[in-house]
Amino acid sequence: MADHLVPVALNTDRLPDTPDGRFFRGLLGDFSQGLWVVTPAGKVLGFHYHKARPGDSWAENQKRWAGDTVAMVREALKAAGSLPPRDPKGHADPLAGRGRGATPDGEVRLAVTVVELDRAGRHQGSPVVDSAYLTADRWAAFHPPAGAKVGQTWTVAEDAAGRFAPALSPITDAIFSPRPDDVTKAAATAKLERVGDGYAVVRYAGTWESFHNRDDDPKYPVRTAATGEGVGVVDTKTGKLTAMVWALSGTYRNSPPAHQPRKTAAVVEWSEK
Repeated sequence: MADHLVPVALNTDRLPDTPDGRFFRGLLGDFSQGLWVVTPAGKVLGFHYHKARPGDSWAENQKRWAGDTVAMVREALKAAGSLPPRDPKGHADPLAGRGRGATPDGEVRLAVTVVELDRAGRHQGSPVVDSAYLTADRWAAFHPPAGAKVGQTWTVAEDAAGRFAPALSPITDAIFSPRPDDVTKAAATAKLERVGDGYAVVRYAGTWESFHNRDDDPKYPVRTAATGEGVGVVDTKTGKLTAMVWALSGTYRNSPPAHQPRKTAAVVEWSEK
């Protein structure tokens, strides 16, 4: 399938009034959610919108959702007829630099993975795969100050710690997930734990909270909270981090307020190479 299709993810509530936006708006019909397979000319080859079946368990509905989606895509490919394989050369890699390396101007893209946990603490559903971006200045906040000694502590700038916002939500939909501006608390500290042969270890700890209203409507508040610990490895010759990993645990609650908070767990990681 990947050899012939170009995946596009979009929020149908936020389509711009542009040729591209009008193209997608013309496909929707009476549906604002679902999965479409269409030609560049706008011909719909396949469509699927999942509806939960009363009496089925969560797992049964998830299995049927996946099976029905695959069946729809296969039928759409048949309807499309013979297609030449896509040539990936020249196309941007959406995951380039995720969790690895830095841009020429020093920005890093931390790899974020979030899962929801059931009452027994077991992984539930598919994980959220996201990224947290830090400019060079924000990334520097996680580095030890010049001349730091073992045992020295410092506070990570709130603006830098707040970039961990994607690690607070088990949902990828932008209207449900907090953004850095929605973070109301981002308190992180660091301590130079020890120094070895050419390297140093930094220990981190942090606490986060966020609040925003879905679609700016106060009837639908979204709240998150999390605590986390991390470890960083620093090259003592350059004073730069070569690797960093955090583990977070928290809660996520969306509207209505009577809903019980959902437990979450997240990993934030990055390495130089």
